[in-house]
Amino acid sequence: MARKYGKKVEIKLNPLDYNIGLLGESGIGKSTIIKEVCEKLAGEEGYLALDVGKEDGHDAISGIQSEKIEDWSKFEEVTDDIIENKDTDWKALKVVVIDTYDQLFELAEAEAIRLYNKKNPDKPKAETINQAWGGFGAGLDKTIELVLDRLWELKKVGVSFIVIAHTKKKDVDDPVSGQQYSILTSNISQKYFNAIKTKLHFLGMAYIDREIIQEKTGKKNLKTGKDIEKGKVVGESRVIRFRDDSYSVDSKCRFADIIDSIPFDSDELIKALQDAI
Repeated sequence: MARKYGKKVEIKLNPLDYNIGLLGESGIGKSTIIKEVCEKLAGEEGYLALDVGKEDGHDAISGIQSEKIEDWSKFEEVTDDIIENKDTDWKALKVVVIDTYDQLFELAEAEAIRLYNKKNPDKPKAETINQAWGGFGAGLDKTIELVLDRLWELKKVGVSFIVIAHTKKKDVDDPVSGQQYSILTSNISQKYFNAIKTKLHFLGMAYIDREIIQEKTGKKNLKTGKDIEKGKVVGESRVIRFRDDSYSVDSKCRFADIIDSIPFDSDELIKALQDAI
């Protein structure tokens, strides 16, 4: 009797078949580089960039295939249309870009609160996500469920996703040594970030790599008599990092051969993903 379960996994060569995340500070060019990557790998009809919430970042990007998402109901409306009409109206669609993931969770939180109040008309009305669904993080869990369920409905019809998010510097305590160190990570709650981080095949961190030297100011410290120095930026460039041995950049890759970092360039990004695969 033939085996009923189990099949050999075949690696897909197109990076857009995988879940991708790109984090970076506002204005560094995240949306533009992802647009270029999508158009080079899938064509103009092969992607749809969702301009979520209060971002309005797509207004300054010429030619981007964009749809404004003002609230959760619009997000559901657009994704429902893709799911229901993938084989007709959206036949060429390969990937949906969530720009930004931060804003999508704001919309999802409002929806989670609305659903709770609708389901519990006799209970005190929840005003915040921590008051909804019983508290103790249950509201956050409901919000994560709404987002991930919708993304996986898209994946079921063959549409992958790319998430774009903003960054912040965060101080972290090492659990072994107890020492504190800084890490560049997502600016949303760690629970929301971890919910998607564990699902990504590639997570790149875009930032400005600066070369800084110390130079004398011509002044002396009145107490020590030593020359006062200050840092001077003598060079800077945009980079994307996928691996960081010092763990100061919150990035990851499920493919072991990914290059550590690359210049901030769409061709370099495509090459890094394809080489890793």
